[in-house]
Amino acid sequence: MKKLTVTALMTVLLVSVVHAYNPPAGGESLFELSSPAGLTGGFTAAGGALFSAGPDSLIVNPALAAGEQRTALNLGYTALVSTNEANSSKFGSAVQAGLLVPLKLYVVSGYLNGTFVPFEEMNVRNSISLKGGISKEITDKLDVGLSLNTGFAWGNNPDWALGANLGGVYNMGNLAFMKDFRIGASILNLGKNFSASSAIGLKDGDVSMYPALATIKAGVSATLVDTQILKLGGAADITVPFFQNVILDLGLKASVKDMLVISVAEKVNLVESLNGSYNFIPSIGLSYRFSFDVHNSEYLEKNGWSESEMTVMAAYKPMYSTVHAASVGVDVDLGMKDETPPVIEIKFDDDDEE
Repeated sequence: MKKLTVTALMTVLLVSVVHAYNPPAGGESLFELSSPAGLTGGFTAAGGALFSAGPDSLIVNPALAAGEQRTALNLGYTALVSTNEANSSKFGSAVQAGLLVPLKLYVVSGYLNGTFVPFEEMNVRNSISLKGGISKEITDKLDVGLSLNTGFAWGNNPDWALGANLGGVYNMGNLAFMKDFRIGASILNLGKNFSASSAIGLKDGDVSMYPALATIKAGVSATLVDTQILKLGGAADITVPFFQNVILDLGLKASVKDMLVISVAEKVNLVESLNGSYNFIPSIGLSYRFSFDVHNSEYLEKNGWSESEMTVMAAYKPMYSTVHAASVGVDVDLGMKDETPPVIEIKFDDDDEE
């Protein structure tokens, strides 16, 4: 009888929780709005169609930055525009800044995000969030990571957030015709997230916590074509916010000479689509990477940063039928990536005599 009672109570609780799932449109992708990479599928659990990682990788998987060798800076800005005549204010924005620093034992990342949306059809309102994390290479193939986040939101009512995130990435190497095949998984938002700051959810009733508690994210990515001129990669992610929704992300990237990258991505949010908040037109992005020299700075030369790399990015995404997003961003990697492995020579006494 006790077991039956406990089972019944758990069933009732689960049903009530599932029924209460009611985030605002855009609530599950709150931190993806502020950069071109976020809008074009660059944030996946396995590192994107053509692997890339930076301080903003904390958004989807805190393990992604474990292999980074260079200090990295990141800035992003997105302009949000509503064509809904009913809105008194038709312009919103999202901004981000990030810093990644590799240390001897692990990689440390920090990420700051601000989102300011006045639209009724995308009622995430105003928030500022801060994330910090560490990631580490466990083996040549396995990386793990941990991050903490906090934030403050305001709109109709003020609210706060505090939580943790865990993740891992496994690189299988080559699989059939695919190169650099990676599997990534993370569990996000373990704690309290925003809820009271917004008054309008996807369905009638009170707005539920967003992003959702205990969001599970898993995905794969690989390089499909690899030549001296062209690289083509693909990625697929599935996100399950507290077992109450399913979000599918699909992305393709084409890289020319490892400098010019074209990105196309599609996101399908099941609950949003069923409640009329959808736009199945894919997003598109463009980025260009180049190196630059600074020889008049003693500090940069001392740290080996006189020659560095910069990536400039732009993207467009039709968020919903009446909301459009245009984004620009820049990534700076200080120093040049070391792609030459160390050479180990074994010498014998006879060699010295010669």
